[in-house]
Amino acid sequence: MSQSISLKEIERKAFRSTFQDGLWDIFLGLLLLNMGIGTMLGGMLGETEMSLMSLLGSMVALIAFAVVILLAFWAGKKFITTPRIGLVKFGQQRKAKMKNLRAVLFLSVLLGVIMLILGWAAFTGNGLPWWVTEIPLPLYVWPLQTIIVFGLGAYFLDVTRFYAYGVLYGLPFPLGILLVENTDLTVLSSMAITFGVAAGVMMLIGVVLFVRFLRKYPLPAEGPPLEGAFDDKH
Repeated sequence: MSQSISLKEIERKAFRSTFQDGLWDIFLGLLLLNMGIGTMLGGMLGETEMSLMSLLGSMVALIAFAVVILLAFWAGKKFITTPRIGLVKFGQQRKAKMKNLRAVLFLSVLLGVIMLILGWAAFTGNGLPWWVTEIPLPLYVWPLQTIIVFGLGAYFLDVTRFYAYGVLYGLPFPLGILLVENTDLTVLSSMAITFGVAAGVMMLIGVVLFVRFLRKYPLPAEGPPLEGAFDDKH
């Protein structure tokens, strides 16, 4: 029994160590920054005349930036994290939690796509019902969605700071709207402040964790750590 408890605790620490390199924090911060740039571009549509080609070029640039972020994250995990702490295969209980998390993320992406379609339809005036055009659904749905998704992620992954990241992801957009309505700031300035601060906090935490990770886990002289496996069925 005690051996089973020890294995579970070792497995838990090994799993959490994969989130202590700071790469997830930097990755999430850069994604939020990319979203903020997209939001600022959307705000500029109402303040300046932007041609269709300029808009499409901006969207392609944002997508390309997101792809670069994803590739950099993958490369960091493969060439920086794995050589230092090895690759661990986890047991069925941990895999079940990851499966639940993937289901939550799928529903979150689906909801985001629906909101994007409704927003585009409202912008083009395609005869949507009043509750879509009159009620600012993104102001309510987006913060609630991110807080729930990141909260479940923090629970399933056992990474407590993700609870705070849910708030940092959810608040920039509604706070930016409040700044626009209650101050003399433009949409561009308001969104730059709210998204920039939230993304900056996550990336700063990520850089601190990354430096600490490199100091704690230097590259082994004899080669990368051996691959291990944990089974927490008992």
